[in-house]
Amino acid sequence: MTSIWRYQADIPPTLIVLGVLGVQLWAVFSLESLTAVFTVAGILLLFSACPGAISHNHHHCNTFRPRWMNRVYEVILFLETGIPPFGWTLHHNLGHHKHYLHPPDDPSGWQNPDGSTMNRIKYDLYNAARVYPEIIRIGRSRPRLLRRFLTGTAVSLTVLGALIALRPLPALIIFVLPMPIMLVGLLDNTFQQHQDLETRSDYTASRNTTNRLYNLISWNLGYHTAHHLYPSVHWSRLPELHEQIRDRIPDHLVGDSVLLSNCGQSGGLDLPRMRMPRVRPSARQQA
Repeated sequence: MTSIWRYQADIPPTLIVLGVLGVQLWAVFSLESLTAVFTVAGILLLFSACPGAISHNHHHCNTFRPRWMNRVYEVILFLETGIPPFGWTLHHNLGHHKHYLHPPDDPSGWQNPDGSTMNRIKYDLYNAARVYPEIIRIGRSRPRLLRRFLTGTAVSLTVLGALIALRPLPALIIFVLPMPIMLVGLLDNTFQQHQDLETRSDYTASRNTTNRLYNLISWNLGYHTAHHLYPSVHWSRLPELHEQIRDRIPDHLVGDSVLLSNCGQSGGLDLPRMRMPRVRPSARQQA
């Protein structure tokens, strides 16, 4: 019997996503105390980096073989992260990955209009406010994807609306309240990965960490240079790819800390723009 998963490594992330959904539904429909509901929401928020990274990886390389399962999975991921189906595809795959070496064109760019580095708080709030306008802007050149995004968003909001109608206050606390916090947190992580780095080379534009805890929580996104060189390669292969390119990455951009900020700044490197053959960030890295 053929597995429903494209990669067996995606079984644990799937179980985590389903487990989080189970806790969310239990809290919404079983807890009567608002204090208890807020407590569960806070605990889930502390754990949110894990489903956030799972959602990111899924939109680069879909989890399931059947398409309908991927679409259902994306609605569940929306309930846990606030990112609608195909939102990652448009904003992140076709926006950030395509333009991260030229921050002015990056929908998650870290530079001010004058080329200076944005303040971290300004970056988080400014880019959070323009996520959906940027999705629509990018989607205008990809009308088919934009239609899928709008359809997926409508389905996701319908499911969320039904949950709110059934249990208004608990559903708002468990599902809706964490969503803007999640969005800012995901953007803040992007800032840490790229802020103030040399953008003339793929090898100097990202911070990396080999820390086991970071890569356990983020599903190997600590190997960020490899991820940008090969954006549609499955997350389980990133450590191997990192080792293959390690000698091209400056030492100060590879750390062993759970905090990306412990990796150094650009260091005034004067390197030629070098690229390895890489997988292009395609519009459809989903089945």
